[in-house]
Amino acid sequence: MGAVSRCAPPDASAQSGLAAGLRASHRSGVLEMLQQWHRQLEAALNSAHPALVAAAMVLLPLGPFPASVLFVLAGNRFGAFPGFLLGVGALAANMSLGYWLARRGLRGPLERWLAGRGRSVPTFDPADELRFLLLFRITPGMPLFLQNYVLGLAGVRFSRYLPVSLAAQAPYVLAFTWFGQSLTQKSGWKVVLGIAGIVAAILAVSLLRKVLARKKG
Repeated sequence: MGAVSRCAPPDASAQSGLAAGLRASHRSGVLEMLQQWHRQLEAALNSAHPALVAAAMVLLPLGPFPASVLFVLAGNRFGAFPGFLLGVGALAANMSLGYWLARRGLRGPLERWLAGRGRSVPTFDPADELRFLLLFRITPGMPLFLQNYVLGLAGVRFSRYLPVSLAAQAPYVLAFTWFGQSLTQKSGWKVVLGIAGIVAAILAVSLLRKVLARKKG
């Protein structure tokens, strides 16, 4: 009788590679599912009652949902100027809710969440509140909902928080709603103009950030 062959057990590197592949596959599947839900939600909002669209624009950005997508949708469906007014109104309600949630019900969980990531609530000199608020709002990298929560935790005065925050975000709202309207036009130059508006808003905010940072230094 011939010798029975035995399969060698997989080595550690092979097992590690298999586990990494499975994790990557799982993440890819989750990402694809989230993207599908995102597309379905956009399609539903395109045909929803305007009141539901307004409610979605207030509530969805309380979590990690990009507000820019909703501004584009508002411009696409209602036009640039009505979409801009709706966007600013929804943004004011969203920022107010985020601020007071951070100040009241969610303060403890938010502080623990930041601490778990090696971060703490930022502090500022009360005499420098305006510059702190503006820099925080126009510095890229932090999503809108986290900005709202962290500024609420930091204790920025609401009477200054809301108008300054709206002034900092209004150029983006206008640019994205204009772009949304341009997508309904047949003229390609209007789409290009909408994109140019977004770029111009980004460049203007970047310039303001540099000026404020230079003054702080």
